[in-house]
Amino acid sequence: MMKTFVIGISGVTNGGKTTLAKNLQKHLPNCSVISQDDFFKPESEIETDTNGFLQYDVLEALNMEKMMSTISCWMESPRHSLVSTDSGSTEEIPILIIEGFLLFNYKPLNTLWNRSYFLTIPYEECKRRRRHKEHQLIESLSQHIRSSVIIYIAFCLLILL
Repeated sequence: MMKTFVIGISGVTNGGKTTLAKNLQKHLPNCSVISQDDFFKPESEIETDTNGFLQYDVLEALNMEKMMSTISCWMESPRHSLVSTDSGSTEEIPILIIEGFLLFNYKPLNTLWNRSYFLTIPYEECKRRRRHKEHQLIESLSQHIRSSVIIYIAFCLLILL
């Protein structure tokens, strides 16, 4: 199997994992990123707690077999990037960054890491970022609804004319 370099980035929700992975990818040409967020099961398969809230913060909410399959496919046919070695020379080594909030809780992944990082941020900053994301989502939905209403009104006007 070809020599590869795999970086695991995990940490708290809204802690900057995806941002860091994307920024590293920009600076490491042809580097690949796999995000654990892309492997959530459909809502119908997510368990609920006793209060009726969907439990997304557990490994069972993720299709880890599918994620492992995606990683295996990358390992079989990786993209390449130039990496400096300890001796100072540069060689072509494929780099994969895997990011997600529960990476280090899934034991089969632990054998892959050449480097692993766990990001933390203060609780108040985490809450602030969550509120910002929720606000962006609400604004996006509001714009979509407004656009749909405008299209509907225009359609009704056309029918009436």
